[in-house]
Amino acid sequence: MSVFNVSTVVGLGLVGPQIAVVLAQGSERLRVYDRDTAVAHRAILDMRDYVAEIARHDLLIGDPDEVLARIQIASTLDEAVSGTEFVLEAISENLETKQELYRELDRIIPPEITIASNTSTIPIRHMAEVCAHPERVVGSHFYLPAHILPLVEVIKHPHVDEEHVSRTYDAWAAMGKVPILVNTDIVGFVANRLQHSLTRQAIELAIDGVASVEDIDNAVRFGFGARFLSLGPLASRDLGGIKNHAKVASYLYNELDANGDAAVRRLQEMSDRGDDGLRTLKGFYDWEGDPEELRSYHYERMIEQTKRLREIGGIRTSLTGSEDGASDD
Repeated sequence: MSVFNVSTVVGLGLVGPQIAVVLAQGSERLRVYDRDTAVAHRAILDMRDYVAEIARHDLLIGDPDEVLARIQIASTLDEAVSGTEFVLEAISENLETKQELYRELDRIIPPEITIASNTSTIPIRHMAEVCAHPERVVGSHFYLPAHILPLVEVIKHPHVDEEHVSRTYDAWAAMGKVPILVNTDIVGFVANRLQHSLTRQAIELAIDGVASVEDIDNAVRFGFGARFLSLGPLASRDLGGIKNHAKVASYLYNELDANGDAAVRRLQEMSDRGDDGLRTLKGFYDWEGDPEELRSYHYERMIEQTKRLREIGGIRTSLTGSEDGASDD
């Protein structure tokens, strides 16, 4: 199954190698590039692990050795994009650095080639505005771990061409992902706005001592989070009844306004102390053991849930018709 003859990933930090594994499943050849050659060579080792990880659970499209053989390290940006049909940018979240790259990509790549950005925070229009051909710049935001979790946000901006949006959307769907279309180029897009709204509330509950950190997490894991595997937040409202939810909302929603900047301050305090979560074994939790082994353990659990999500498919609104949004793979 080949969507592209040649595709390219630029930026091989944390998420770039994971996206590269996705693209390699749908390309005859994939060129990967990072201006730091040590990062690029380490990324190849990571990609081998990622391919083996999802192949072990039958989530890989194709033979592991063949998928890995398609990936080539490019020594220059020009080499990386030579003859490419699709470029995915996954460099650091710095606007000036991204704009510098987009100016260069726009100069050296033919105008019909799509350039997709994996940015999670920067509006897509800010990358497009420095290009002579802004119509071919599309948002393409994955969720960590990108080789496991199905979601990809395909984001429009005011000057994008629908052809490039459709090409990107269809490509990820063909590679086994579940793309969603984000029609408005707002900060945080869709998934991060939802995720961080929940996270902000969770941090405030912890700060106020309403419940322990573990109990707050378990309220999601064993409550509505489990329900969300079958139904999202809006469909869940339908399941429970709009009249009932309207009553709850009338006295609860006003209480959910942000508690000043308490959550932001707590996160910054932790960051200033060097508490970087799993990387330093200190965050909201005290972690014990090897960070990579812990990460692998939780990746395995995410794979199990991803397989379950594939079985569930889209949100079923009829027992006689097909499931809305269900994938064919």
